Amino acid sequence: MSSKMDRWRARGPVVASLLAVVIAAPSWAGLKLDFETPEGKVEVPNIEGADVLTGEAVSLAELKGHVVVIDIWATWCLPCVKELPGLTKFQEEHKEEQFTYVGLSVDAIETADDVKEFVEKRELNYPVFMGNREMMQVLGRAIGRGIQGIPTKIVVDRTGHIAFFVEGSPAVSKADHEEYISRLEKLLEAPIPEDTETALAD
Repeated sequence: MSSKMDRWRARGPVVASLLAVVIAAPSWAGLKLDFETPEGKVEVPNIEGADVLTGEAVSLAELKGHVVVIDIWATWCLPCVKELPGLTKFQEEHKEEQFTYVGLSVDAIETADDVKEFVEKRELNYPVFMGNREMMQVLGRAIGRGIQGIPTKIVVDRTGHIAFFVEGSPAVSKADHEEYISRLEKLLEAPIPEDTETALAD
């Protein structure tokens, strides 16, 4: 049973030094993912960090106008790692449409150098920075139920509001993957607000 449970969401030890609020949660094969929407119109909190590769500041507030996917993940999470090629492919295909993934690693902060090496080796083409407990709590409150497992994706529309979120990897199931991509493509069709700044357009 454990191999089936690992298909969507990883189970592992709590990263005690970083996240008492995030536990990699189990899932069963054949269980359809829930694409959930927060109650009301919820603006994404302004999470900030430094890209593990470049050291440059990453701020969600500066990405208003983009469609942004906050990918909460870890290097030890097998479902997270398995979907990375698909994430980098979508990023490359849609970066000119003001789209970006933002990787939020929940690896222990003292492993930041290892995360940097991992990101370099995997050739991730979007910003990745180290998360912390406060960030997880803030994002959890924003979606209305806490961050309960990884991978979790929080998808933000061009106006800076949370469009939907999903816990688990859409890459495992064809139906889930198609729904996930369809939702992203619909968000990308929306016009870019004239009064927004798009800091990572290039």
